[in-house]
Amino acid sequence: MRALYQQVSEQILEQISSGQRKVGDRLPPESEFANELGVSRSTVRLAFTELESSGVLRRRKRAGTEIIAAKPQPKFNMATSSINELLSIGHNTGFHVESISTVHVDDVAILQAHHSETDHWLEVSGSRTMADESKPFGTNRVYVPARFAGIEPVLKSTNASVFQAIERHFDISVNRVTQTTTAIPCPEQDAEIMGIETAAPVLQIDAALYVEDDLLMELSVAIFDPSRFRLFSDVSIG
Repeated sequence: MRALYQQVSEQILEQISSGQRKVGDRLPPESEFANELGVSRSTVRLAFTELESSGVLRRRKRAGTEIIAAKPQPKFNMATSSINELLSIGHNTGFHVESISTVHVDDVAILQAHHSETDHWLEVSGSRTMADESKPFGTNRVYVPARFAGIEPVLKSTNASVFQAIERHFDISVNRVTQTTTAIPCPEQDAEIMGIETAAPVLQIDAALYVEDDLLMELSVAIFDPSRFRLFSDVSIG
């Protein structure tokens, strides 16, 4: 039997589906809604949390709880117990290149701690979508050192991730990945691409990909809408 809060979640979804409630409507406060449904306030809070996690509701202080989607939104799940799983987002989502340019090391903070044969790097900016969807759930800026900058013509004719294009073109493979995840306010440009509010909380993942002998392949700065992206880790000592 489903938990009571899950039944409340389903009831809210049914109200939206039937047209009783619409996208853009605000739900009553937790205490008022609990009295209306005949359940506890904690049950309503759990239901709201579940629906917010699935992208149906958005809760904001002093603004209340707003319906932002008619049904749960697809979410990309990224597991992190191996290199292949770390790279799964690159293999299993679409990368759409929006611009390619050359940047100077002094102009991009993340580059200043890394070595390239020249002071210039290739910057590839794009967005990520899940299969059969057009709305991006993330943005990605990838910085390629001079040793692999010859990949530029290939990137203009493929939707593959940058690291995949480099692997195929140079016949090499990623064998080490480091990454850091940080919660940040969404920059205006990225918010516009993903269709979310500027300064809304998002996840930024900074990653460095290496090939043999710790040779840097690329640096990646990716920003994800947390309502459509989940990072999962399962690590054990064996």
